[in-house]
Amino acid sequence: MAFITISNSKKIIRKLDEVLLDGVAESIYKRDIYFFSKRESANLKGIRELFRDLENFILEYYKPIEVVDSYRYIFPENQPAYHKDHTCERLTAKFLNIEIPQLIRERGKDAVIEFRKWYNSMNFKKDDATEYILKLTLRYPELGSINPKSIEYNNSGVEMKKDYSLSELENEIDELLTKADNYFNDNPNIRDLIHRYQKMTFLAYIDGALRNNHSGLKDDELKEFLKSYEETFKTPVKDRLIEYYRIKFNPEMEFEGTLLNKLGFRPCSACIK
Repeated sequence: MAFITISNSKKIIRKLDEVLLDGVAESIYKRDIYFFSKRESANLKGIRELFRDLENFILEYYKPIEVVDSYRYIFPENQPAYHKDHTCERLTAKFLNIEIPQLIRERGKDAVIEFRKWYNSMNFKKDDATEYILKLTLRYPELGSINPKSIEYNNSGVEMKKDYSLSELENEIDELLTKADNYFNDNPNIRDLIHRYQKMTFLAYIDGALRNNHSGLKDDELKEFLKSYEETFKTPVKDRLIEYYRIKFNPEMEFEGTLLNKLGFRPCSACIK
């Protein structure tokens, strides 16, 4: 058997057919959740079906992972790996990848390669956004001032460490959903804002001006609101739903290696010789 991380399981889902997954009749949870977009709901359904039955998942939704350098991050995307057992240190290791500023990406492939060389030559400490921003603005003053909160690390995925039972997870999910409902009901001045933008929190992470911003807020204000809403409600619910599916269908994240090969995974070079 073989093992993968939750974050690598998400990579399988990202490019699958949204319409196909959206057509799965079974809802993502026992009660309605209104703040997820169709893409987000489809991704959650896909992860659930993958955990439930990988062989059937390949038959119904199969699409191999194609690794292409997007020139968006410092470190190019790699083929995800599967591992022999839970003792492999790479199974739990975190990998940080920082997004390259959009202005640099707009200059093309050569500019991105040059930026990567500069970043790697600086030997930045991981998670030290302050040092990075200081040296970034000195090297590229045309970028202007940079908000530390806008520096988003593309982590390999936060793996939940707490030993949950299904009932405990249900209680936490229900509590978060109730808090989201109360937040909507107790704040009449922002109800319209939540109603219009709750499914579009991805706008919080777009560089530059927003198109068709009719919120009544400045772009930065809207982005900050959407980021807060995402981090307070959507992400915690999403993480717990994935954990709920894992515990219910595949608590050890254990799969047949030959099936993972079909999905475009590679054997880990550290634990599988």
